[in-house]
Amino acid sequence: MKFFDRWFESLAVGRQFSSELKAHRGRLLLVVLYSLVLISLDLLRPWPIKWIFDGALVRVEEQFSVEFFLWSGVTAAIIIALLHSALQYVRAMTIADVGHQVTRGLRYRLFAHLSRLSPSFHARHKSGDLLMRLMGDAPLVRTMLVDSSVELLTRSFLIVGTLLVLFFLDPLLTIVLLVTLPVLGLAVRWLSRSLAVAVRKQRRKEGALADFLHEAIAGTRVIQSLGREKHVVQRFARNNRRDARAGLKATRLSARLSALVESSLGVALTGALALGSLRVLSGDLTAGELLVFLSYVRSLLKPIRAASRHATKIAKGTACGHRLLEVLDQGAEVKSKPGAPLAPLEPELLAFRDVSYSYDGKQPALESFTAEFRRGERVAIVGRSGAGKSTAASLAVRLIDADRGTVELDGQALSSLELNSLRDRFALCLQETVLFGESIRENLLLGRPDATDEELLAACDDVGATRFIRQLENGLDTQLGSAGVGLSGGQRKQLALARALLRDASILIVDEPFAGLDKWSVAKLDGCLKNFARKRTVIAIAHDLDDLNSFDRILLIDAGHVVASGTHAELSRDNTLYRDVVRAASRGSA
Repeated sequence: MKFFDRWFESLAVGRQFSSELKAHRGRLLLVVLYSLVLISLDLLRPWPIKWIFDGALVRVEEQFSVEFFLWSGVTAAIIIALLHSALQYVRAMTIADVGHQVTRGLRYRLFAHLSRLSPSFHARHKSGDLLMRLMGDAPLVRTMLVDSSVELLTRSFLIVGTLLVLFFLDPLLTIVLLVTLPVLGLAVRWLSRSLAVAVRKQRRKEGALADFLHEAIAGTRVIQSLGREKHVVQRFARNNRRDARAGLKATRLSARLSALVESSLGVALTGALALGSLRVLSGDLTAGELLVFLSYVRSLLKPIRAASRHATKIAKGTACGHRLLEVLDQGAEVKSKPGAPLAPLEPELLAFRDVSYSYDGKQPALESFTAEFRRGERVAIVGRSGAGKSTAASLAVRLIDADRGTVELDGQALSSLELNSLRDRFALCLQETVLFGESIRENLLLGRPDATDEELLAACDDVGATRFIRQLENGLDTQLGSAGVGLSGGQRKQLALARALLRDASILIVDEPFAGLDKWSVAKLDGCLKNFARKRTVIAIAHDLDDLNSFDRILLIDAGHVVASGTHAELSRDNTLYRDVVRAASRGSA
């Protein structure tokens, strides 16, 4: 029963991806029709051999001349071969095209779902493992859904057709041949479950290795500066050995399955040859009929071998399908309610009402956090590391939702508003600058895809980035390295700020707006933020506290809640914790 349970498991997994096949049902049906014609041609192939052998060589049949038997048999064999080759080519190309389309659909479905999952999900899963699911697991699932399923169906028809012809030729020899089938069934049952488990372990190891490589290559400069190249290479060697061992185990199980199939079929062919020879000597079969029978047996071995190979691929595809479903079954933690209204077009007030949030369910990042941010003012949020500043920014744009309390926009809870319209009201520039290995233009257009070159350059000029952009040979079309490699930290920061300003959103949240910038660029950006805040809300998360005099109001956060509010001068005069934070920041920048 376990054997059938595993096949039902594969069917259940395949059913989860049936939507990827719906658009290709017509072409898959055509493939099945091609397969039926190919099966008919395969079943016809041995008969020209019998025709030539019995009519021209042994002369069991003498109603026609030797030449007629010879040339008619040769002509029939050539026609069958040409038709088979042509149809096989068309069928193979159709399967390949459908397979590529299905792979593309699977990757699109998985990537689109990943893009909707919350930062907490991505924090729990390594990027290398997710990349392996996208690039490695999706093609194996495609192989299970298309290639192996079609091949198994075709091979099953061919096996049934061949066995019917064999029974017609000689029932006794056919029964001898069928004795090996229970052995094959036991072999597949014994090894397929172990193979599926081994494949899952192998894919996990490959994901861990891919994640390590991603981090090591991205951190090359840090590794070299620390002189730890040898240490990192040794770690890679350990991970590489584990991955190789996992792959070898899966290959060993697959090879055992193939060996058992080959040995069983080899014994069956030998038995058929021995018993068939005795029946020819006794006059129960002609030599031509024995050749036809053995030809069918040899042709029967091919689909059985292929079926065993595709059973292995299905086991791998089932394991990879489970890995994809582990991601696809994850519901989006942050989403719009059905019929949710659009967010206010020009909101006047962003408010946190007694908000608490914890990343791990134990240590709160924010606790009873209450604050208001009004249109037309620039507010800085200040506090020691881990005080909850970045968490407040994530809550404001609904990257996460509060455990308790509400975040409101003009009196409406963010959770009650349509999500995309809500995020359109915000522009967020994180402390960790995120750029992509594309042109400067493409990176900026993420802020507003319909922006003109004049608007792109104006935004860059607002943050002081046009100075270095004009010095580049290709200007806005300059291709950046991965994650913006090739630019300084300050230049990457300027491009990220320009991208945020391009959104022309009602509320701008900037994490460390002046970090990594020279004095000229700081003055330029400060003037831009003042101008931007005249009709909008600007919230700056500040660690570098040298430029806080220009902010209208400063919120001091400690242990996840607001402990003081006022101007820089007021807090410096009245609040000891604020003075300590400023003093610590000054020492850090000294």
